[in-house]
Amino acid sequence: MQNTGKTRRVGPRSKKDEQEFGLAKKEFVVCMDCGSCYFDKSWHHALDEEKTAHFKQDKMMKFDLCPACKMGKEKKYEGEVVVRLKVENTKLKVEIMNMIKNSDDQAREKDPMDRVLWTQEKPDGLHVFTSENQLAVKIGKKLHSSLGKGELKIVHSKGEDVIRVYFEV
Repeated sequence: MQNTGKTRRVGPRSKKDEQEFGLAKKEFVVCMDCGSCYFDKSWHHALDEEKTAHFKQDKMMKFDLCPACKMGKEKKYEGEVVVRLKVENTKLKVEIMNMIKNSDDQAREKDPMDRVLWTQEKPDGLHVFTSENQLAVKIGKKLHSSLGKGELKIVHSKGEDVIRVYFEV
């Protein structure tokens, strides 16, 4: 058997890749909600003039939802942050929401698919749902270190890919 220089996949694609993103697409895909663009086998931030200059004219452009926007619409998530506030600490809610927004902005800057999907305000705290479980952990650790008090608990689910982060202050 002669080696032709071509490589082939040794094993099957990871189940996670195919479930989350599907097979690689040949056309350009623009998200109708957030404006993120899929090309070169990954999702990128919204198009600008510099990025469109290198596009080949023979490729098709398609409009669809990105995986993160689909997760938000379908109310699916990979990370959940539960913030419980004691009665004497309810004034911290605005500060906590600002920290969560800053974490979301930093995550989106690095990867447009890594974001806070939605938040729910409760009388005794907040619930934050994220597209990536690492972001939920990062938010929990940031709250714990920034406020300098409180109890942080990270729970990995056994049957699903969801991480739940509990922070009580």
